[in-house]
Amino acid sequence: MPEETDSLKPEEKDKILSAISRLRSGDLGAGPRAAREAEALLMEALEPLLREDGYEVTRTPMTRDGGLDFLATRQASADHQAQTLGIAFKYYRQGHAVAAEHVRALIGAALIQAIDRVILLINTRFTQAAREILQRDLPLQVELLDLDALQAWAARLDVDQEFLGTEIHSILRAVSREFARLIAQDPRALDHLEWRDLERTIAEVFEGLGFSVTLTPPAKDGGKDVVLGCYVQGRQTEYFVEIKHWRSRSRVGGGALRDFLNVIVREGRDGGLFLSTYGYCDNAFEQLTEIDRQRLRFGDDEKIVALCRTYVKARSGIWSPPENLADVLYEGTVGGT
Repeated sequence: MPEETDSLKPEEKDKILSAISRLRSGDLGAGPRAAREAEALLMEALEPLLREDGYEVTRTPMTRDGGLDFLATRQASADHQAQTLGIAFKYYRQGHAVAAEHVRALIGAALIQAIDRVILLINTRFTQAAREILQRDLPLQVELLDLDALQAWAARLDVDQEFLGTEIHSILRAVSREFARLIAQDPRALDHLEWRDLERTIAEVFEGLGFSVTLTPPAKDGGKDVVLGCYVQGRQTEYFVEIKHWRSRSRVGGGALRDFLNVIVREGRDGGLFLSTYGYCDNAFEQLTEIDRQRLRFGDDEKIVALCRTYVKARSGIWSPPENLADVLYEGTVGGT
C-alpha cells in the first residue's frame, strides 16, 4: 500500500474549512481589496491541501503571474511522479458564471509555462461550455473546481488519529482501507466480510470520496447504517445509507425498503441509498411510487465494488470529485424500475 502522508491536526482542518466558509459567504465585498483577501483565504485552504499531496506551494508575482496565481511543485517519489501544478483563482460576484474562454486562456498560459497540471478555482460556478472543454483530448491535466469541490477535497483529508480516539479506532480504519482495496481488486472478497466489517468499509469509502460521514452504532441505529453529508450547489445536504450483507445470501424484500424510506421521510433527509450485496426479491419494488424511486436508490454488489474502485483512485490522487458530489452516491444505481 502507498505510504501514508502526515495527518492534519483538527485545528488545521478547521482552519481550512473556515477559509472555505469565508469564501463561500460572499461577505468580502468587491474590488481589488476583496480579491486580495479572497486570495489570502484561498492560500490558507490550498497550501495544506496540496502539502498533503506532496506539493510545495508558492504565490506568483502579481505583475508577471502569466495568468496563474499559485505554482506548486512535487518531487518524484515512490508514490508520485514529479509534477508542476499551476492554480488560477477567479473571485466574482455571486451569480457570475465562468465561461469557456477563461478555461482556454488558462490552458494557453499553462502550455506556455510548461505546466503539467492546472486547476481553475472559482467562488461561483462554471458554464456548461466551460466544463465541456474537459471532455476533449488535452495536452495537460485540467481541473475545474468550485467551492463545493474544494470543500469535498478538504473533507477527504485524514485528521491525526492521536486526536480522534483510541489506537483501536486507528486500526479499524486501516483495516477498512485494506478491505476497500481488496474489494476493488477482487469482488469475491465481499463474501469473506462480516456485516459490520462492510459497514465500516462503506463508511471509510464515502469519507475518502469527500463526504462527511457518521457510522451509526451496530445496535439502535435508527434504521440507517451510515449518514452522509455534502454540499450541493452551496447547500448542505444529507443522505442515509442502509447496507444488507446477509451471510445466508438472502435477497432483500419490499418490507425492508419501505421501512428505510419511512426513516428518510420521517427525518427529512434529502435521499437514501440501499445497498444489498445479494440483490432484491422480484417484487421488492412493487409498492414504491415514482416519487419514492426518485428519493431512494438501490445498488447491489456491483455498486459496492464501483465505490471501492473510485475510492482507490481517490487515494492515489488520480480522481477528482464531480461538480455534484451526490452524483457519486447515485451513479450506477437504479430507482426500483
